Amino acid sequence: MSLEHIVEKIIAEGKAEAERIVQETRKKAADIRTAAEKEAAERAAAYLKESEQGATLQANQIMAQARLEKKIALLRQKRDLLDEVLRKAFSRTAPDEIRLKRQVVVRNGTREEPFDRDRLLEELRPRLERDILEALKIH
Repeated sequence: MSLEHIVEKIIAEGKAEAERIVQETRKKAADIRTAAEKEAAERAAAYLKESEQGATLQANQIMAQARLEKKIALLRQKRDLLDEVLRKAFSRTAPDEIRLKRQVVVRNGTREEPFDRDRLLEELRPRLERDILEALKIH
């Protein structure tokens, strides 16, 4: 074998080895890129799912708050109506010019005391509200 032939063989083997290394590197790069794209897609899907769950939770909280506010408003309206009914009923049965009195038992008998109309109304309110709601079949 001649020197020229040996040099050509070494150069050819070097080129083949360089080509193999380039191909191997390209394959590794493609594998890394594929893995990175897969991971990015998985992360994006997880983020999207998390965002959707968060949005659903927030929507449910908003709906629950709206239902609660509606119930509170309805209860407030019922109470206002009951207040009006009680005031009118009270004013018809005991006009302002009539002073309410109560009998108080003391050691040596009984005595009459003035009775505060607002206090009486507050004391009677729960029972009257329940009776009115039952009579009107409002629950």
